[in-house]
Amino acid sequence: MSGDGKKTRHTFPRRLRLIKTADFGVVVRTRNEHTFRSDAVFFSAQCMRRPEAPGELRFGVTVGKKNAKRAVDRALVKRILRESARMQAPALLTMLGQRGLGLDVSLRLKTPLAQAGDRTAVRALKRALRADADKLMGEICRRVRKTPAAAPKAEADNVPS
Repeated sequence: MSGDGKKTRHTFPRRLRLIKTADFGVVVRTRNEHTFRSDAVFFSAQCMRRPEAPGELRFGVTVGKKNAKRAVDRALVKRILRESARMQAPALLTMLGQRGLGLDVSLRLKTPLAQAGDRTAVRALKRALRADADKLMGEICRRVRKTPAAAPKAEADNVPS
């Protein structure tokens, strides 16, 4: 809750999501000066700066069956990644707005999950996944913070006076 007694809502609206398969493909396949990759123990993030879309931020989450066999586990991992992204989105949007950049982020589970048996093991796994997701998002924020501001768009030379 904030100081004035109102709850602060961190929603994950559609405008913050990578929806189309083609958008995912562009982020994952592109390798140039506008892209960077960050890794943590369980997760990896492929990020693509978008100078043509200042102040825009979109996240995509992918969890394959190869790394999380059960649908319950895939849903858990997606929920943890979305929650971490949702909590970091306001800070990232501010930084991106100041730099005149946009950013697309593809978040993926990169290592197979161990099958957790009892409640204690499941809680420990959830804590480990959340800590790793938060670490990854912190690394993305750090990389964006180090990014220089985008050059302003050049005006046409023959602007009428």
